[in-house]
Amino acid sequence: MIKYLASITLCFALLIGKGIAQEYSTASESRNAQLRNILDYRYRGGFYTFEKDFNIAVEYPEAARQNCIIGITIVSLVVNCDGSISRISLKNSLKYGIDEQISQFFNGTYGKWNKCDDDRYTKFEIPVQFTMKGTKTNTTDALLVKEGKNPGFVCNDDEYYFLKAEKALEKKKGKKALPIIEFLLKRDPYNSKLYDMKKEAISYMK
Repeated sequence: MIKYLASITLCFALLIGKGIAQEYSTASESRNAQLRNILDYRYRGGFYTFEKDFNIAVEYPEAARQNCIIGITIVSLVVNCDGSISRISLKNSLKYGIDEQISQFFNGTYGKWNKCDDDRYTKFEIPVQFTMKGTKTNTTDALLVKEGKNPGFVCNDDEYYFLKAEKALEKKKGKKALPIIEFLLKRDPYNSKLYDMKKEAISYMK
């Protein structure tokens, strides 16, 4: 009976999730809505407890703050149906102690997951963002956001680097544009325009 009720609850949550996702205008909003629904099912206390635990456990490393390190790391992990965690990996590494903070948090969630009966709800790809107060950057793609205090000055926003990259591309200086674009991809890895700019920069280097 308990399993039956859990199954009904999950189906209801996922149906709601599909409805919510259709209201969103971007792929990121839809993806994050579905992630929240699955975390409501799998994480004890649901998504908001998951988010609260993240904010309590994770700190913005001082080295990252002083160097204006801002960006999105995509965390892939498997939470097996018995609640055990395996295969944690980070895409778009930000370094400066950020990767360690993220890994420690996810490893620390052991014992906080509900059991399940379907392997479809075991694989997660969660975008985690570190951003600095006062710096304009895309904050719509991440599911979890950690905002740090600026290091006594406002770090350059995305537009500053976009303009630098565009000017370099206008002059067909691919070698100059490429590292700027790769820097921006650390901040905004879901931005398809940046990948087009990267291809253009590489074409000028041939």
